[in-house]
Amino acid sequence: MAKQNAVNNRRAATPSKGSATASDPAKPAALHRPLKGLLTRRMRETHARKILLFLSTGNTCRSPMAAGYFKKLLEERKIRNIDVRSAGVMTIAGLLATDESKLMLEPYGITLDKHRSQPLTEEMLRRADLVLGMTPFHVQTALRVSPAARIKTVLLKEYSQTDQPKNRPIPDPMGCTLEVYKRCFRQIKLACDKLVEDRFVTGKSSKVTRPPAIKPPVAPSAPSKLRARRSEPAAPAAAAKAGGAASRPSGGRKTAGAKPVAAGSGSGKARRPGSK
Repeated sequence: MAKQNAVNNRRAATPSKGSATASDPAKPAALHRPLKGLLTRRMRETHARKILLFLSTGNTCRSPMAAGYFKKLLEERKIRNIDVRSAGVMTIAGLLATDESKLMLEPYGITLDKHRSQPLTEEMLRRADLVLGMTPFHVQTALRVSPAARIKTVLLKEYSQTDQPKNRPIPDPMGCTLEVYKRCFRQIKLACDKLVEDRFVTGKSSKVTRPPAIKPPVAPSAPSKLRARRSEPAAPAAAAKAGGAASRPSGGRKTAGAKPVAAGSGSGKARRPGSK
């Protein structure tokens, strides 16, 4: 009987394979392994995230529309490694988006109710990977705030190559009619539709065929200008000389229909027959 009790006590003291005890070091490691993998993945995603910053003047019209629409494009493509932000170069914090800007985004299921304006800071430019302005004024202001941002700050339509150089600035629609807002948003939408296919977003070569850069006309050199100036009046003078020669009859031939002039007469009139 005592022997049987000793055997039972040993069995109770020995942990089974499926049971977990405080002395089992493998079980706590197995419990923490999924959490460790999740943290590692999140750290990797955070490290690989890129920041895209849209700039406008007041951060109430153009840049909120661009940021809101571009976020929608990223959600549709399930791209989660890009953080889209916006700021204004001449604004204060806390301003709401204009009602017209909200109307432009409503058909796409985008709301700007939670948007609040933010003034541009040097820290924003330092952390951003790509800065896109609506006009050259926004780009120049950003470079004055942080000259180091020169290599990553450019016009939105210039980066996406959606228009000719003279039409690349997107005018400010603030205070204008709804039709002006529509034209403004069409330009922003077209640029964002091409931007979402860019290498910055996809990590691959861009599928958009960018037009070649327009080369300015080459000014002629000084000798060529002089030759052109000398040759210009030569042609009209030659033509006038040829025309005058063709209009005058030759000296040795009589022109048909011309009346003969008597030799030695004092006047240039022809004498009539029978006159003295």
